[in-house]
Amino acid sequence: MKIRHALLALFAILAIAFMQPLVTFLGGLTLLLGAGALIFRDLSPASQDAIEHRVLGWLRQARVNATPEVERATVRRRRPPVVVKEPGSPLVLTPSRGEER
Repeated sequence: MKIRHALLALFAILAIAFMQPLVTFLGGLTLLLGAGALIFRDLSPASQDAIEHRVLGWLRQARVNATPEVERATVRRRRPPVVVKEPGSPLVLTPSRGEER
């Protein structure tokens, strides 16, 4: 058996092993969402508004608690030294602005 056939068989076994739980989870989630939509549709408008406000409150709370404000520190970047080379002169490094030698 070629390596390609062995890899194909291995991928098929892995797909079978991992797809069944995924499909089961997605199917169950779809079923719950569908039942929830039917129940929500049959509620009175006042009850629908109450549920919408409650869910909106949960979303706002999750949004506020998810990302705390992070203060960014100011980063000063050093400029590399400037190389000055004229024909026939030795190599001299001059410091950047604000730096002492």
